[in-house]
Amino acid sequence: MTDSWTAILQELGTGGDGHLAPVSDEARHVADGGVAAPLPGTGVIRVTGEDAPAFLQAQLTNAIEDMDPGQSRLAGWCTAKGRVLALFRVIRTDEGFLLLTAAERVPAVLKRLRMFVLRARVTLEDIGGETAVIGLAGTPASAPLSELAGTPPGAVDAVTRAGDLTAVRLPDPEPRWLLLVPADEAGAVWDAIARALPAVGPSTWRLLDIRAGLPEIVDATAERFVPQMLNLEPLRGLAYDKGCYPGQEVVARMHYLGQLKRRLYRLGGAGRPPQPGATVTDADGGTLGEIVSASASGEAVFEGLAVLRIDAAANATPHIGGGPVALLELPYAAPGTPPADAG
Repeated sequence: MTDSWTAILQELGTGGDGHLAPVSDEARHVADGGVAAPLPGTGVIRVTGEDAPAFLQAQLTNAIEDMDPGQSRLAGWCTAKGRVLALFRVIRTDEGFLLLTAAERVPAVLKRLRMFVLRARVTLEDIGGETAVIGLAGTPASAPLSELAGTPPGAVDAVTRAGDLTAVRLPDPEPRWLLLVPADEAGAVWDAIARALPAVGPSTWRLLDIRAGLPEIVDATAERFVPQMLNLEPLRGLAYDKGCYPGQEVVARMHYLGQLKRRLYRLGGAGRPPQPGATVTDADGGTLGEIVSASASGEAVFEGLAVLRIDAAANATPHIGGGPVALLELPYAAPGTPPADAG
């Protein structure tokens, strides 16, 4: 790794809040247009071997075998009870697949996934140490991305490759991309991007994920939710006609019988961002749900994603740590949304 990239990672490691600048400055950069963010908290698993497509097809909530190298897809990986162990951004490559997920989940995920390999010709590797992940957001980000990796993918979930660089378009009303770079090239690539765009920390990138309604699963929230609760249906992370996978019966039953009672909401409030797994209550302290992710959106204010009871969210004011929070709009139609005249 080159010195500039190492310095960024060291700064994030000692800063403690996931920001490269004051929160208000990073918020202003986002409002002004394009930004770039180093994402050391994104882990990368490589899946190769003759049986890799069939193996992932039989494990994940989305269809995998029909993917081509120009595609990525969101997918969940569940327990037999349908609880989500991890969320993956699945990228098809010429050699196999890359699974992007929270880096803290990688050791447990690899250990458990390998239990299902049996005699399949599949190799699973943690290549997070070999791969740098950089986020680029906003229309101005397309210029430096084009210089580095050719024309950025325009369609949601599309993937382009230029040499050793891989660019992935994320599902978001605003243009956002992930750029995967070999670690030994990360310094030069980051320097080129930083000359064109202001840098923000991973926490601000998480804020952009929150505004896009994109959940993440970390250690604190693993096995807490079924896929529909995380809005994987509108996010195109579920395929009901793809065949069996762990938890498929539970997931299908919820879909076909209409039993969804909780789903993902976006919210905002005052104070420090709550931690994943923090309880959301009503004014009287009754439990409404729990936080999936949260990030500062300015000085002493935050936004987050939380899985809440659909019936209560329509009529109660959510509270976190005793303080009220407001429900904010998602950029897509969420499942279980009450009619406009409800309540």
